[in-house]
This record gives sequence, structure tokens and C-alpha cells, in this order.
Amino acid sequence: MQAGYLLLITTIVFASCSKNKESERDKIFPVITINTPVNGQSFTAGQSIPISGTITDNEYIAEVHIHVSNNNTGALLMDVHIYPGTNSTNFNELITASTGINYKIQVIAKDRAVNESRSVVEVSCN
Repeated sequence: MQAGYLLLITTIVFASCSKNKESERDKIFPVITINTPVNGQSFTAGQSIPISGTITDNEYIAEVHIHVSNNNTGALLMDVHIYPGTNSTNFNELITASTGINYKIQVIAKDRAVNESRSVVEVSCN
């Protein structure tokens, strides 16, 4: 009877480790499209910098991070986290331009399988 249990446990272990399970794992990364601003765009002091775009995934977007930093100092100026829970989402944020700052706008998206995509644009303020 013990041999029967051992055979059953061995079968379960090998079945759960099969290559079919691994090949079925989500290997497709989210796709990020930043519509605005455009890389290299220049803004005037006091003007709103619109940060908008879309993110799609073949299955499920688990989280989105929008980071805006001062490229001159590295200081983080905006840190937005979104948890869409769908396979497509839009983002739309604003930050006000300040004189002399070069901005790095980074959008990071992760899906449920922890595939991570990043997209970056850099803009400036006169």
C-alpha cells in the first residue's frame, strides 16, 4: 500500500513540473504608449505638462507607475500608482512646468506574471 502512495506522489510531482506548464506561462510584456508629452518637447513656466497614454497587455495589467523626476537633480516630483486589473487602461496626469527643469517622465507597467515594461520621455521648461 505504501508503494501505491509513493507512486501517486511521484506522479503528481512530475506532472506539476512538466514543461507544458512552463511554456504556458505568460511571457508577453505590457505595451506602453505615451501620447503626451512628446520626447524633447519644451514648455514654458506655469504651463501644464499633460502625461497621457495607454497600456495594453495580452492578459492582465497588475500595476502602473508614473514617475516624474527632475533630470538635473534626480528629485522625484510625481509618483503615481495605478492598479487597473484589466488588460487595457489609459492614464492621464498633469504636472506644472517650472523654469529651468528638465523632466524625465517614466511609465512602468507590470502584468500578473511580473513582465515589466518601461517607457521614458524627457521634456524641458524654459
